[in-house]
Amino acid sequence: MSGITRLYLIEDDRSILRFVEDTLRQRPEWKLVGYSDTYAHAQMMAPHSLADVFLVDLGLPDGRGEDMLRLLAEARPEAELLVFTVFGDESRLIRALQMGATGYVLKGCSAQELIEAIEQIRQGGAPISPLLARMLLKQFRQPTEADGGDGALADGPVPMLSERETDVLRLVAQGYVNKEIAQRLGIGVATVSTHIKNLYRKLAVRTRVQVVRAAQARGLL
Repeated sequence: MSGITRLYLIEDDRSILRFVEDTLRQRPEWKLVGYSDTYAHAQMMAPHSLADVFLVDLGLPDGRGEDMLRLLAEARPEAELLVFTVFGDESRLIRALQMGATGYVLKGCSAQELIEAIEQIRQGGAPISPLLARMLLKQFRQPTEADGGDGALADGPVPMLSERETDVLRLVAQGYVNKEIAQRLGIGVATVSTHIKNLYRKLAVRTRVQVVRAAQARGLL
């Protein structure tokens, strides 16, 4: 996606702020339009910003990042929510995705990896660190109350998928992230993002966890 991308950082660690600022210098068309270092400040300011992408830490000093994700998902449904955190445990990942996160990247990544994650999320993808993506495989086999079980995702007609969409779906189910899928199929990352966006639309879901569960429930996997 070309043109200006406006970002808002919610993070209490000033070293991460500097890292993000340094990273954005590699993309002059990207602008940091807001910054909050507490939940209270973000609650007041972030929903009114013009940001296209929110970078949200889960470990805020005065509140839970997951609650901030839910607030932003309701207040700014057109924006993308990218978790940028040190928490790599399965429960935090699943909860963040359920609260509306579109992607989940661990701190300690390189500037290029953060750039790629933002590019993916703006192209309709759902960037997730490879290790975390593989952790989601456990969740595919166990319906959770929050998702309403597989029965809720089985509602509706079985959509027609193209051969390439089916290929992408199978690799998503195996825990591969967009870059890895692109390499395996010999296509561009942007093309993978488009296929995943189409899968979300056809299966009426918002997350990678749900797209695999819905596909399994409807006999597509």
